[in-house]
This record gives sequence, C-alpha cells and structure tokens, in this order.
Amino acid sequence: METEEDKTIFVTDDTFVREGGILDETDIEIMKSARSGEGIVEIKNAEQWMALAQGLSDAFDYYREQARKLMTQQQAQLVRRLRVDEHCSWRTVARSCSQQNWLWEPWEPASSQPMGMALCERAAQFFGENYRETPWN
Repeated sequence: METEEDKTIFVTDDTFVREGGILDETDIEIMKSARSGEGIVEIKNAEQWMALAQGLSDAFDYYREQARKLMTQQQAQLVRRLRVDEHCSWRTVARSCSQQNWLWEPWEPASSQPMGMALCERAAQFFGENYRETPWN
C-alpha cells in the first residue's frame, strides 16, 4: 500500500507548466514520469536535496551572467513573445532560443530550465519587468 511519504510530488513555479502553456517535450516526459513513477530519481534526504538545488543554482547563475552580457534588445523581444504572448514554458523558451543560432555558447540540454529562466529574467529586465511576476509568470 502506498503511503503519503511514497507519493511522487511534481513541484514547479512555472505558471505556464501548471496552467496549460506550450510545453517542451522534456516538460511532458517529466510530468509523465511523475505520474507513473517510472524514471523518477528519489531524493531521500536533505543532503541530496541540497546538492541538487546547489547544482541548479550554479547553472542558473552561470546562464544569468551569459544572458546579462550577451542578450540584445531583439533577442529580448523574441523571449518576451515566446513567454508572455505564447505562454511557453521555461524549457520551451530555452529550446526555441537554442535554435536561433545566436552567437552564444551552446547550452545543454537545449531545453535547460535554468537557461530558460535566465533568458526570461534578462528579457524582462529590458522591459522594466520581473520574470517572476505577471505577465511573465
């Protein structure tokens, strides 16, 4: 019998993942995996959670710096259209931008959620907006 502690929990603060935006194939696979339990990586203690969080934070910080240095107004407009107008998830934004042949170092995976978040953060700054608030999230 499955207990409350055994249940898989899918956590995201990406509004467009939760509310029917345009999802990347990676978003879809993660949600399928969360429902079925197949392919899930179990985090059994605080140390594992902290290691995962630190890795994601480090990636976000690196991508944030790249976006701060390299993003142009035209690129910011594309990111805003994808996220605000089309309601693309952060992963969808990252993959879409990775296919634009910008003169940036390629990121892997193309659907990197931290990169999508960094792209949205920087693009929102071009418009005096916050990527964590409406209309971005």
